[in-house]
Amino acid sequence: MPRVDGSSIDTGTRADAGDPRDRDVVSIVVEPPTAELVSIDGSMPEQTFTVVATLRDGTTRAAFAPLFELDSREIGDIDAAGGLFVANGIIGGTATVTASVLGASGTLAATATVTVRLERTVLVPGAPADAATRFGGATVTDPARAADIVYPLDGAVMPQNVYPAEVQWLLGVAGDLFRVTLSKPHVSIVGYLLHDGAAFRNGWLVDEAAWRSLAQTDPDDTARITVDRWEAATGEVIGSTPVSTRFARAALAGSIYYWDIEAGRIVRINDGTATREAIMPSPPVALDGARCVGCHTVSTSGRYMAGRLGGGENIGAVFDLTSDLTGDPPPTMFPIGGSSIHWWFSSWSPDDTRMVITTLESSARALRFMDPFAGVDVPVTGALPTNATHPAWSPDGGSIAYVTNVNTWGGAFVAGDVAVIPVTGDSVGAPVVIHTGASLAGSSPPGVADSYPTWTPDSARIAFGHGSGCRSEDQHGALYIMARDGSGVVRLDRANGSGDANFQPRFSPFDSGGYFWLSFLSRRDYGNTIAGTRGRAFQQIWVTAIGTAPAAGGDPSEVPYWLPGQNTASRNISAYWAPRPCRPDGEACSVGSECCGGDCRPGTDGALVCSPPPPERCRRRNETCSTDADCCEGMDLTCLSNVCINAPG
Repeated sequence: MPRVDGSSIDTGTRADAGDPRDRDVVSIVVEPPTAELVSIDGSMPEQTFTVVATLRDGTTRAAFAPLFELDSREIGDIDAAGGLFVANGIIGGTATVTASVLGASGTLAATATVTVRLERTVLVPGAPADAATRFGGATVTDPARAADIVYPLDGAVMPQNVYPAEVQWLLGVAGDLFRVTLSKPHVSIVGYLLHDGAAFRNGWLVDEAAWRSLAQTDPDDTARITVDRWEAATGEVIGSTPVSTRFARAALAGSIYYWDIEAGRIVRINDGTATREAIMPSPPVALDGARCVGCHTVSTSGRYMAGRLGGGENIGAVFDLTSDLTGDPPPTMFPIGGSSIHWWFSSWSPDDTRMVITTLESSARALRFMDPFAGVDVPVTGALPTNATHPAWSPDGGSIAYVTNVNTWGGAFVAGDVAVIPVTGDSVGAPVVIHTGASLAGSSPPGVADSYPTWTPDSARIAFGHGSGCRSEDQHGALYIMARDGSGVVRLDRANGSGDANFQPRFSPFDSGGYFWLSFLSRRDYGNTIAGTRGRAFQQIWVTAIGTAPAAGGDPSEVPYWLPGQNTASRNISAYWAPRPCRPDGEACSVGSECCGGDCRPGTDGALVCSPPPPERCRRRNETCSTDADCCEGMDLTCLSNVCINAPG
């Protein structure tokens, strides 16, 4: 009998279970053969399975000491000896129950299926107790009165651990009721809201527990979202056009550091949250007296951040993100002063030991290497290029991409090309222009300016911005991707959407769920005018999933999602990801894809913790793990850096 990992249940002698009285058993069946359970608002329904044995003489009886297994513990667990299945009330779906007994010809096995459907109803404070009854009549189709959904975007792809979305819509007046429904085959979430006046957001921030259930249940199915409006003036129920979204089997574990332009400060949002932290409320005082830090970059390990101080002097500083930076002034990795290196843009080497920076922005615009812990230049063998800005060091360490042939300083040029220069240690080779901005002069939007190249985590491709210029507040731009040699240029149509104001692509370090994850800036509308930024053209940070194995010439991007936690009253730019390793067994979690073992289940106190994968669910190549024992046997795998990979050598 095959397990989920492809191995077989032992059909020989069982030493751990069985009863001599079963030696006359020739076949077994599990009762009931199918069970369908419904979890209401997180309840944990149960089902006891039994085994009926058929003997040599054709009679039947209950089997003695059957052994029960589940092919997946995502939806619940089963008592191995007693056959009691208990749903966890967190994830819905279907699992296979396998029972085995020691029979006349060895171990006999039979299966049954158990299905758990989750139903959650949320009466948002203020909504009347009888809200559900108002929606009992027929639904009217009238686009002029429908609460059209404006967020999430139709077709968006998100990681499983993303913070709950605020479903936002248009239309509605005081006294109206709204029914928000999010559903998949084995989960249904319904929220009821009352429009209570001018402060009503025309939106619902989905209950977090319900959202986690939606994300993990039926992971290969899309979620359908509708907003029905009960119009107080007529008593009619007006339906909306549904939108869909999908959750990749991925978790982006770590933090995003971005620049809040109005505040002039770096802000951090940790994974799975929507809480902004001003990590450095009092930046060091620059030579011009300003207390501003910007043009920052975060090191590959996520430990260090480099930033430019002041509004014009552009002294650079490096900070340890594991230190307390709330002091005045916050500690820096090297002393800063009048003799400190000045720079605008920078990028870290993969091992965090070097930075490449751009200096003298008004004239030569040269690249330089710097020791980030001493704050001094590093001599380089070979010639670093001039007329260069927007550097990006490849994750494999072998190349630096940058923009060249710009017609003014690196933050405001309207013409530019993408080039790369090979790197070996502190030696560089000859630079090569791999893409000319003029080659896309007739694209949408038109322009000749390439900007902000960024590497996929495997160093195989480069995404970049292109358009009329590189400044996100007033120029027009779109996102593209190409091979590292400049071939196969593809416009990221799904990420760009219908707008023409997308800039600053930047890959996260994550390869998760079959995607790389790319943040970028966009002046597109986020949601409505109350909860979102509709009509204000504010730069906000969005994230698109980029397929790791795209079809040749095809668009590898997906419809993006808005990064939760941003300040919608501010313009936000320059997003950098600081990675966090997968969570080990015993650490708190919200979804299984955050865990090294792949399972996030209730612990002894009922709180969700990372748990070892069940014995029958070994981990395949490129799946997370805790030890070598988690990896499937016979595949020559070892657990290295919490990922099952082919054993070295």
